[in-house]
Amino acid sequence: MQTRAAPISAINVEKRTVDLVFTTGAAVRRRRWTGWETAVPFDEILEVSRDAIDLVRLNAGAPVLDSHSPYSTSSQVGVVERAWLDGGEGWATVRFPSAGLDQAADRMFGMVNEKIIRNVSVGYSINKVRVVEPTKKDDVEKRIATRWTPFEISFVTIPADAGAQVRNGDEYPLLIERAFDPAAAIARMRMRQAAF
Repeated sequence: MQTRAAPISAINVEKRTVDLVFTTGAAVRRRRWTGWETAVPFDEILEVSRDAIDLVRLNAGAPVLDSHSPYSTSSQVGVVERAWLDGGEGWATVRFPSAGLDQAADRMFGMVNEKIIRNVSVGYSINKVRVVEPTKKDDVEKRIATRWTPFEISFVTIPADAGAQVRNGDEYPLLIERAFDPAAAIARMRMRQAAF
């Protein structure tokens, strides 16, 4: 599972709902392992478009979790009522259970309502990615997810940034497309020669 964070937008106390942005498609620095102790950085970018994001699971009542904990139903503090795309962002309305039904959900809703907990993170799998090779010496590879599936939204303490991401690795089927770019290939060869 992969995750990234986004801010909470609007809260309706009577309906116990929260409107939030679960993705803006911002680049997030990741690492891929090339050996036992060797990692290469790359930027992961989630494409935000109707062709790229499969919202079926979110719109089927996906869980809203406490910190991406999928191991018990007691970690579920709410449900996704609706997910949609607007202005290059992924949006969702999530609903908490009625007051008094679940102590953990009541605590989470209270912390969100008081704006103590402000960060949201989405759990997703990547189904297809386009790789853009670096063309400059100090640049990194970009992996643009052109087909991906969000399957849960979590309230988290630490927002998505280069050093604070939760990731379980590439454990889902993934199609990698590499477009041949002669200029990029020549630039890579020159970078390798300059390194020696």
